[in-house]
Amino acid sequence: MKVCYVLSYREPRYIRTRSILRALRETAGIEVFEAINHSTNAARYYETFRKVREIKQQFDPDVYVLGFRGHEFYWVLRHLVGKKPIILDALMSPYASLSRERKHGEIGAIAAMGWKSIESSVLKDADLVLTDTLAHCKLFEHEFSVASSKLLPIPVGAEEPEPCHEQPSREAECRPKPLMTALFYGSFLPLHGVDIILEAASRLRDLPIRFDFIGGDSRQSSKLVATCAKLGITRYTHQQWMEFDELINMAIPDADICLGGPFGNTDQARRVITGKTSQCLALGKPTIIGEIDEKHGFVDKEHCLLVPQGNPEALAEALRWAYSRREQLVVIGEQGRTIYAERLSIKVIGQRLGKAICDLVPNR
Repeated sequence: MKVCYVLSYREPRYIRTRSILRALRETAGIEVFEAINHSTNAARYYETFRKVREIKQQFDPDVYVLGFRGHEFYWVLRHLVGKKPIILDALMSPYASLSRERKHGEIGAIAAMGWKSIESSVLKDADLVLTDTLAHCKLFEHEFSVASSKLLPIPVGAEEPEPCHEQPSREAECRPKPLMTALFYGSFLPLHGVDIILEAASRLRDLPIRFDFIGGDSRQSSKLVATCAKLGITRYTHQQWMEFDELINMAIPDADICLGGPFGNTDQARRVITGKTSQCLALGKPTIIGEIDEKHGFVDKEHCLLVPQGNPEALAEALRWAYSRREQLVVIGEQGRTIYAERLSIKVIGQRLGKAICDLVPNR
């Protein structure tokens, strides 16, 4: 089976792309071709167009997977490949993000009205639509009238350590330290609830807990500093950017606990298991996770620390519990890695996606 993975996105090494590509490569019977942009400006569209055309002429793939976020390239791809099956990795809804999350404020809300018909046409034309959770599947069914048979939830994925990867010893991790570090990384979008984290931090000034933030733009960085000053938070660090390899090899392993979230309690927050949650679980780190609107298998104080979203008091209490039971965090991290392997791993992605591809092209 020949599968072409197509991408024209400003972040070509986004973890979702890395996860799906690895899953496809590790699936028996699938040969993968890549039409992925390197440019991050508008030239990326022509770059991807040219690569798809060349792969089609030379190899004539059986199936095309259009990676996140591919809506704006979809009809170009459909024109190029004709009636060949296209799997769209929608992951989430740009319309919902613009209209309900107010990602770009009032301008985004206005743009959402025109975007909805475009998104709907793409979702209905695609042969299969990928997302990350059943909650997102329900959104596509109800908001865009997409048939449930065309929707497939697969985990976001993570960069998984090699089997020989050396984890810090349990003795080293259990060694008492006066300072506990809590790591948050990623965008500062409302769904992630950075404001909730800061409110929780203000309730923990009596404990030596340092909050390490990675991400956010200049405006969000200024707001973070101002809010910390207003709330009297002094134990925190912030940097706007870190290379992904440094993040997974240094920042996450060095943290005592990770803030996977989401904590924002927005519509989208209640539908997602965040990429940072998957990544931290994959690395065996104890992680605080915000509850969402579906059963996901996480058990509080067994696989993670589970908290209701939009509740800084509950998040503060979880961190206070973690500080007083440092020795238990190691076990929780190990059990979190186990549930990641069972429910969220590259292997799980490959199993689900591989079967779906075979169902689309049954005679190959």
